Amino acid sequence: MRKTIADLTRGIYDHGAHADLADRGYRRYHPFSFDFDSTPLNLAEAQEHWDELVKQNHRENRAQTVKRLEQRYGSTDIESVVKNVTDLGSKSMSLLAYHNQFHEQARRSFVAGLYYPALVAACALGERILNHLVLDLRDSFKSSEHYRKVYRKESFDNWTFVITVLTDWKVLIDGVGSEFLMLGELRNRSIHFDPDTYHSLREDALAALQRLNAIIAKQFGYFGLQPWYIDNTRGAQFVKRAFEDVPFVRAYIIPRSGFIGPLYGMDLSQGGWHHLDYADYGDGELSDEDFATRYRERDPEKVVSRAMIEKAQLEAKPEGGA
Repeated sequence: MRKTIADLTRGIYDHGAHADLADRGYRRYHPFSFDFDSTPLNLAEAQEHWDELVKQNHRENRAQTVKRLEQRYGSTDIESVVKNVTDLGSKSMSLLAYHNQFHEQARRSFVAGLYYPALVAACALGERILNHLVLDLRDSFKSSEHYRKVYRKESFDNWTFVITVLTDWKVLIDGVGSEFLMLGELRNRSIHFDPDTYHSLREDALAALQRLNAIIAKQFGYFGLQPWYIDNTRGAQFVKRAFEDVPFVRAYIIPRSGFIGPLYGMDLSQGGWHHLDYADYGDGELSDEDFATRYRERDPEKVVSRAMIEKAQLEAKPEGGA
């Protein structure tokens, strides 16, 4: 019997049942669960070389953004709020995971001028991310020399050790380990008593949040040239076939992905965005490069849409059926 996504209880999202799909060779995992905030971009001043219409639209958007900030943080210190948001910069696009809520809380503390809570929160979240990575992934590395040192522990506070372990396991993307080490230096200086903290509180909080944002963008991001994504698929990311069994990808990316072919569509309905796709692409095997080419060159008329599905359902109804 030929098995397709139409036979699965959760179809595109039935991750445990995708291995033996008949058309598996045509499909790749497409993550579509993300968090980001580009508010700081709206607060930039209009550039003189812009067209007048563009300037006017930007000024209106900026005024609306400032008004929303006033509603959230109050009008008393709105100039400081605007400066804090601008200096903080955009929150990079990230997979939805355990870190998003706490990251947002730390950023809001900084925007509100609560610099020490923001600093401590950023450092604490850095440690939480390190702990999650080890605890969530360690069972995939039982043959590692590090496993006996980590398999019984429930938490870790030695950042250098944890970063070494994750680096040896090839979990961390290039550059993430050094970002963690620099954030760790801020943590040690800020959380353990150091009188100089009083004089550099805002500066340290901003640096910690920017380090944290860089870590999240590189490790959990979408468009940062992460090694597990197929190249040359502008506007979307798809997991390379060879990376589907990589522990980090299997734990964090695939559960937030749809298993789709190159003609998939997206539908916004109650509860957010969902994938739409054909039930069966047929026999064969696409390389990652072939998949990227088919995605780039796909015929818009063949991309699955809600209207297409509803039309097919209507045509499939027996004559005189309800």
